[in-house]
Amino acid sequence: MNIINNIKYSSLSLAMLAATVLTSCDENIEIGKAVDESPYIASTQLNGLLVDETTNKNNSVIELRENEYSTNVVFRLSKLPQKGVDVKIAVDESYAATYNAVHETDFEVFPAANVKIAYDGNFVLAPDDKVTPSVKVTLTAFEGMKEDQTYIIPLTATSSTEGVTFTETSKHMVLLVKDYRNIPNTDKGKNAVQTVLYFEINDTNPLNALEFLTESGKYFFDHVVLFAANINWDAEKKRVYLANNENVQFLLDNNDKYLQPLRKAGMKVIISILGNHDEAGVAQLSDMEAKEFARELAAYCRAYNLDGVAFDDEYSNYPDLSNPWLASPSSYAGSRLMYECKAIMPEKIVSLYNLGNMYSSSLQVIDEVEPGQYCDYAVADYGGSAGPGTGMTLKQCGGMSIELNRGSGDSSESTARSKKGAGYGYYMFFALDPSKYSWQVSRCQSVCRGLYDEELIYPSYYYSKNSSERKAF
Repeated sequence: MNIINNIKYSSLSLAMLAATVLTSCDENIEIGKAVDESPYIASTQLNGLLVDETTNKNNSVIELRENEYSTNVVFRLSKLPQKGVDVKIAVDESYAATYNAVHETDFEVFPAANVKIAYDGNFVLAPDDKVTPSVKVTLTAFEGMKEDQTYIIPLTATSSTEGVTFTETSKHMVLLVKDYRNIPNTDKGKNAVQTVLYFEINDTNPLNALEFLTESGKYFFDHVVLFAANINWDAEKKRVYLANNENVQFLLDNNDKYLQPLRKAGMKVIISILGNHDEAGVAQLSDMEAKEFARELAAYCRAYNLDGVAFDDEYSNYPDLSNPWLASPSSYAGSRLMYECKAIMPEKIVSLYNLGNMYSSSLQVIDEVEPGQYCDYAVADYGGSAGPGTGMTLKQCGGMSIELNRGSGDSSESTARSKKGAGYGYYMFFALDPSKYSWQVSRCQSVCRGLYDEELIYPSYYYSKNSSERKAF
């Protein structure tokens, strides 16, 4: 991005926590395509793996908007078994304590009595079959659910067939459930492309996202990214820390007025993390510093009730490589930080703006965990499309990035329709500004028609900077 923030020191103090290990999926799976099994098995082994059918991950965040919700999981073998294999998929409430300990979370257990697995979770794979049919898992809301609580449903796969083996991670997957039944939403249909709006909050009030509604009454923007907080280097204390300029801090200090209304509307509120012209950078931390900074980011997101982080590798100076907290700028270092963030806050979004040393297509496998497991989605620089990295699909990639202020990026209806048809999962916008709606809104409208086959209503109201008062044009 091309806008530089002027930074004032502001950091969130926190206690440093113990090391974490990310629960991982050991296989790169893409529905309908052959699976490359080499990363996670030896050719002589018959390994089992339990994953979400849609995301191919061993964890899935569920937004419960009705009293009942269904999803599908599958059990896979690493190769043809050459014999019948029995499989049992069940809720294992005891694993919740292990998961919470590993990830340093405090998720409450979703009652097993409110979870139904098709055929009681009992399946048999034929000698020439490597994967179960879709296994329907249905959960029912229970009385007393809290909107601000994340609930965990730990699933486990077992087999009594001789020779079938599991790693500790491959036999488990978790569903993380949030109660959104009483919250307005942005849901524009199953598998709809999600829109990501980067706000230059030095100039614009993020509440303006609330004024963009489709004709069917759905909010147009799904994710609001606050651009930006900064990764800074404290030369005196010899540490990396998170800093907010006065505009970021104002929004955080007035969270209930400026940020939580967006979340109550069903939008995800994400903080962008950007370099700040010193030795610190999101793609130049050592392994140990990546772990520590990830903990700070997790504490920050939870303290301010944010939905995650978006990394942007810009405006960092080359580091002193004699410093054990820093490392040579690289895709590996950026990948490590994203991995550590997902490990410490699995319920939050970890996303990427493709730039510098961090591109989705070049993200690396970290501790045997593929990028598709720790990068929720990536968007490209203006005018481009993000490409999937290892274990990622186009559903995790932005089909187009549009700079609304200067007019760069293709906002045509035909391109939006084409990107949707190709399978991209996201569309990105930057620098929405009420003073420039005369040309900005029409670009959003054409994208809306292409993505959702409906009109976007021209806003009648706006919010000036640092004001929660809704004003008519």
